[in-house]
Amino acid sequence: MKTRMPALMTAGTLALALTACGGGAPEEEPADAAAETPEESSGGGILDLVASLGQSFQEVDNYTLDMEMVASDPEEGDTTMTTTYEVMDDPEAAHVTMVMPFVGEAILGLAELSGEDLGLTAEELGTSILIVPAEGDVLVSNHNGLQEVDTPWVRGVQDTETAPSDEVFDTSHFPRIAGTVAEIEQIEEVGTEEVSGVETTLVEGTLTQEEVEALEPEQKKAVNELMGGSIEGTVEVSAWIADDGFPMRMEFSDDVADVSMVFSDLGETSFEMPSEDEITDL
Repeated sequence: MKTRMPALMTAGTLALALTACGGGAPEEEPADAAAETPEESSGGGILDLVASLGQSFQEVDNYTLDMEMVASDPEEGDTTMTTTYEVMDDPEAAHVTMVMPFVGEAILGLAELSGEDLGLTAEELGTSILIVPAEGDVLVSNHNGLQEVDTPWVRGVQDTETAPSDEVFDTSHFPRIAGTVAEIEQIEEVGTEEVSGVETTLVEGTLTQEEVEALEPEQKKAVNELMGGSIEGTVEVSAWIADDGFPMRMEFSDDVADVSMVFSDLGETSFEMPSEDEITDL
């Protein structure tokens, strides 16, 4: 079995590079093609709803997203990472919380070898909190005291800038992912369900390796980064779509990785930006 890790799992403890407001896709967004109604959807109904997936992201710049990634390894077992993105539009910024227990366990192992007691659990050590403004430097939380400063936030931590961009899932990929779901040839409605207080229609389909290879380059890159590497075989896809075409939940699964994304608080997400006296510049 091939081993790979979902995109964000390969980044370091504090490494992250993302577009601050991921709901706003680049103007050249290839998902525009997904907004075009396929010939077979001319009759309306579920195919029209699915076809609007990519376009729906273009109109959302305020949301909360809970993302979970699980990678399976025949020798190491499952590795799990959870990430919460809180994206607000005024001011434009993203508050990102990454929980990577496997990173904390590695840090604890190194500390034990040196005889040092950090006084923190693996989850505490493996939790990174960042604020990424649309303009300006990334702020890193000092919630676990690892930054050795007296303020709750630090600006200028180099680790947030050194992660290779191809190892970090960029939130600007979300519209491309939704657009890809809209292009799946074999997809069907299987029921309705409420997600984050919103009534949705659940659709399921299969994304084949051939379909991934035929995608526009940016869409193909987005799918491969989401799943942690080049797709081999098929990916089972589920999407919970609101009446306006927005995917409130999406799940992707193959033999190696399982990824789920759940959206909430659309248009209602906000958080407090730290004041300058709460930030230390390095």
